[in-house]
Amino acid sequence: MSLPARNASPLPWIAAALLAASALLMWLPALQTPFWGDDYAFLHAAHATNASGAPWWSDFWPASPPRFWRPLSQEGYWRWVDAALGGSAHAAHVVSLVLHLLATLGVALLGFRLARACQWPHAGRIAALAGAVYGALTLHTLPVHWAAAANNAMLTLFTTLLLAAWVSARDAKHATRSVLLASVPLLLALALLSKESAALTPALMLIVSGFVAARRLDRGELVAWLACVAVVAAWLVLRARFTANTDASYAMTLGGNVVRNAASFVAWLLNVPREAMRMAVAGERMQGLAWIAATALPMLAAWGIAGWRGRRLLATRQWLCIAAFAVFAYAPYFLFAWNSYEYYAAIAVVLPVIALARCIATDRLAPVVAVLIAVSSWIAVEGTRRLDHPGLIGRARWAETTLQALARQPVATPLHVQVADEQRFYAIGQMGLAWRLGVAPDTIHRVRECPPSGACLVIDTDGRWRLRPVAGGVQPR
Repeated sequence: MSLPARNASPLPWIAAALLAASALLMWLPALQTPFWGDDYAFLHAAHATNASGAPWWSDFWPASPPRFWRPLSQEGYWRWVDAALGGSAHAAHVVSLVLHLLATLGVALLGFRLARACQWPHAGRIAALAGAVYGALTLHTLPVHWAAAANNAMLTLFTTLLLAAWVSARDAKHATRSVLLASVPLLLALALLSKESAALTPALMLIVSGFVAARRLDRGELVAWLACVAVVAAWLVLRARFTANTDASYAMTLGGNVVRNAASFVAWLLNVPREAMRMAVAGERMQGLAWIAATALPMLAAWGIAGWRGRRLLATRQWLCIAAFAVFAYAPYFLFAWNSYEYYAAIAVVLPVIALARCIATDRLAPVVAVLIAVSSWIAVEGTRRLDHPGLIGRARWAETTLQALARQPVATPLHVQVADEQRFYAIGQMGLAWRLGVAPDTIHRVRECPPSGACLVIDTDGRWRLRPVAGGVQPR
């Protein structure tokens, strides 16, 4: 087949369309996910703040220190969920899916602008493929199924818009160039108010500049970049003022955790879900390893095919920039003492995904790559949804069933709660019980053992529960 004929092939467009349709069908069931975990804490706090009549700017200048200072994507966002959406879980997940779509379009836009800046042919195909691949990755399982993780989609949206403006400004003229460069620090401020890892964006900007061309920044670019550094510095000062000590799981240390997190990073790039990793380490090992293989091997094949077919389409400098981008974007998460989730790699994977799209944009094997990614993602996501405890989404559904049953009967306060499995109970939490039972949080008390008298809720390791009312007697469930 001649080169012009290959370039005219509709197969890459078909691959992008099939993968986008697959991703949409894969994520639609997330709309039925209930609130769980931190969702209730944010919802309860937002409702109380709205009821107090506090002005909107109070979220950006908090009177009491929160654990994380994310006023745009958490405090302010949840006040909007409470006020505008009525605290509806379904509506909140619709918004999460829309945010994921917008983040995916942001990746597509960045892919298009990079293709134009690098003078690659078929910029539209590259953009479509990049967006479709990004939207279909398992990295987004929690941000789509967990309303509290909407901040991650916001981070991706603002970061990709920033990088697209940064790349576009290189070839823009006069007023357009000035507007694009001026928008960069503003978009960075929005990203920082959504999530802390945006502080690494100035480094990513330099890497993207190196990816496009090996030259120094001109005066306008340097001014915009220095403005971004100043924005990060100001944000660091404010964050130190506003935030309290974070959970020990988020402490940064050097030790075996770096090796574990590096292995997790590789797993996230291969579509391996967190539940599969946990199952292989601490659960049913053979089933966990089989699940890992079923997700990783198709994704590894997709990366391998794209890399081999397009190995000469990118310069050595660009391949090095891709690796540097991924590592720098994930840098703080390598040091986390314990917590590691797939969505932490949401920014790190952006440039590799665009490179993958570049490698298959004119290739007849594009549909094969798309099918491999779709198969890998479906196995990962559907398996995660079907997994009961210790699966996160399984716990969320157990929590919803438990809360619905409790809400149908009178529950006296103060209510004592005896829990055998902390991880399972996290899906409900003190705030979940308070919100769904319509009682004040300070009337619910966690105890090691039920007191001799009074209402007490006992939750066993297997999720079965029994409620002892004030008058005596036990109601098993």
